[in-house]
Amino acid sequence: MMNYFKWLFEEHKYGKIKFLLFLFGVTQCILLTDDFYYEYYYYDMPLYPLIMGYVALYGFTIGIAYQPYTIYKGLKK
Repeated sequence: MMNYFKWLFEEHKYGKIKFLLFLFGVTQCILLTDDFYYEYYYYDMPLYPLIMGYVALYGFTIGIAYQPYTIYKGLKK
């Protein structure tokens, strides 16, 4: 695992930016999950935008974390 982080921060072209975006995504997941739920529950938000909001929020975070890892796995083979 340490080899992965060393590769991410030193050799990957946008590794530091990807890591910061991942931290931003995790922060947004923590902060916006309650807001989405409260908007749906108390202010009559339709279900479809709620689901799509969660997909966009968590999809961004998972995608930004998974993409460099797949590159690293491919390079290690």
